[in-house]
Amino acid sequence: MRWSFVGHSWCGPLWCHDRLWDTLPVNSPVPQARILVVEDQDDVRQMLVTALELDGHSVDEAANADDGLNRLREARYNLVLSDYAMPGHTGAWMLREAERLGLLDGVASVIVTAQPVVRETLGIAVIQKPLDLDNFLEQVRRLLEPSGGADGGATNSRGREMTRDGSQTADYKVELVLYVSSASPASLQARRNLEQVLSRFAAGQVRWTIRDLGREPLAGEEDRIAFTPTLVKRFPEPRMWVLGNLRETDILADMLRVCGVESKE
Repeated sequence: MRWSFVGHSWCGPLWCHDRLWDTLPVNSPVPQARILVVEDQDDVRQMLVTALELDGHSVDEAANADDGLNRLREARYNLVLSDYAMPGHTGAWMLREAERLGLLDGVASVIVTAQPVVRETLGIAVIQKPLDLDNFLEQVRRLLEPSGGADGGATNSRGREMTRDGSQTADYKVELVLYVSSASPASLQARRNLEQVLSRFAAGQVRWTIRDLGREPLAGEEDRIAFTPTLVKRFPEPRMWVLGNLRETDILADMLRVCGVESKE
């Protein structure tokens, strides 16, 4: 079952937000965490708090950035989850100020926003609205895990690739996976276009792989791939899916720039 948060209501095939308590599964693979939710809309904030509490966490709440900053002065949290656009100051301002005051040492933080690109949030994890409840809770779990990632390794919040034994390898700012079908002309074009764009940026800052679903039919399950070619930005969060042959290379180039990848041009 899949749920989405759109506007001011959690909605799904069987229920709306007034039945959330009766239907949300409790299945948290990480230890209970203390989480601060900062959101100016009362009903949205309550939905987030309810979902996180039913996933096993202890949750405090604040209605704006100033209240959130005061909460951070008073208590220690494992995760701070904040809306971006709020009256007074933005969520990004609150997190920057908290970091300046030394209130976020060892604390994961994330901005939730409906805005596609918010440059002020560079360096801060971002989850896009509207929220799919299953995906949202999974993203929270990943933020709370000591490490996470694919292919048996892990990726920490700064994009440093780590091996199974915890040793660190090279830094990178973006992880991309291109899913293709080897017999498809569109897939071949997508690979050429991706390589063309990547040639314009610092190679060591982008980790990218090609997965041929013709040879590995199950390789796209983690990223929920339904069509090829599809490019997935796995890191930094949130994940982004780009379908097609990547003909609009400017979109991909802008995405890399927003993620902080240095251009050669």
